[in-house]
Amino acid sequence: MKEYGVGIAGYGFIGKVHAFAYRAIPFYYDDIPAKINLVGVCAQSIQTREKAIAQAGFQFATEHYTELIKRKDIHIINCCLPNHLHYELVKHALNEGKHIYCDKPLALNSRQAEELTFLAKNSGVKCQIVFQLRFFPAIMRAKQLIEEGFLGKINFFRFLYLHSSCVKQSKKAYSWKAEFEKVGGGVLVDLGSHIIDLARYLVGDFSSIYAKTKNYTSPDKRTDDIAILNVETVSGSTGILEASKMATGTNDEVRFEIYGSEGALAFNSMEPNWLLAYDMRDPDSPIGGLRGYKKIETVQRYPDATGIPLPKFSIGWIRSHIACLHSFLYSIVNDKPASPSFEDGLIVQRIIEAGYESARTGKTVQL
Repeated sequence: MKEYGVGIAGYGFIGKVHAFAYRAIPFYYDDIPAKINLVGVCAQSIQTREKAIAQAGFQFATEHYTELIKRKDIHIINCCLPNHLHYELVKHALNEGKHIYCDKPLALNSRQAEELTFLAKNSGVKCQIVFQLRFFPAIMRAKQLIEEGFLGKINFFRFLYLHSSCVKQSKKAYSWKAEFEKVGGGVLVDLGSHIIDLARYLVGDFSSIYAKTKNYTSPDKRTDDIAILNVETVSGSTGILEASKMATGTNDEVRFEIYGSEGALAFNSMEPNWLLAYDMRDPDSPIGGLRGYKKIETVQRYPDATGIPLPKFSIGWIRSHIACLHSFLYSIVNDKPASPSFEDGLIVQRIIEAGYESARTGKTVQL
């Protein structure tokens, strides 16, 4: 059996999530013909390094990510660092022939993202960006239905990612994510990147964008708390994307509605076990016939899951991360293309920059 060593750079919130996912995968899947070893972790403080070893069982911890990259027994580098550190880490790791699993966004700007995408294409290794929303069964089913023509011609769509973390000012809300130099933007980068990718995944590429951004509370006025994008797709449909950390009463809420000539689909991550589907082909009489939204029970019906829990059990947020990481490992072991790819990350980066350009100039930007 093949063995792959993993080095995780960064052990904050998302670093812990990825470490947990590596540990959990063998319980959920039987089809990874390889042993995954958590070899090393990089973190700033000695307390975090000690906690990482105790929690996840890493063999060693270091303050410098270069110590991970130079190890011969580390084959996969997980990038869980703040955005401004992605470029140097990923570039160094690619030059050393490491597979890369990179949290979003790919880099701080499109120039950096273009270089990393070029290097990845010519590296011979597998590179994946973490847009884990694609890996909810409800969203996977939505993708299937759209490709099968269930919606007919898509006319209009709406995607939202809502937090309430900036409604009341707090030190936690304004960590490094409130510093423009470390993020490259605000909520449009942090939350908007997810729904930009999800919208592209489901309804197709954008052709133009008109955006408005607003800062209400962040000390760095260059970082936005609210971003609203009006977009058109290459196929001619129109949509709205909203990302906000000022959505009072929300937790971590992703919603979408997609309206077509023959049907509609809707999803809410707070109710992740179901996809809502409306079929115009259902009879509307007598007295309403059979028209109405149907709840498709997608729960944990992953086609390739073979372990626990059973498909009938309710799903949680971290399960999508486990499925996303499994997809990446499967691509390595079976020499298949990794998806979402760095190319997807680059396109999202370009759309974000076009959004900020539109918000700054007040004009529609063609993509």
